[in-house]
Amino acid sequence: MDEFYETEGPSSGPADPDAGVRNALDALDGLDDLPPADHVARFETVHDALRAHLSGDA
Repeated sequence: MDEFYETEGPSSGPADPDAGVRNALDALDGLDDLPPADHVARFETVHDALRAHLSGDA
């Protein structure tokens, strides 16, 4: 008897190379709602995420 096994989740195509950049930049959403003193920390978070993505660590 032949059995059919489904793979988990949808079939995936090639990875989107820009997804890491978009995810990092998403952290800038709502920046206008933060006090300016909090902007530096947010920019540092985005910078670290972009650096990790570009170096292949993300």
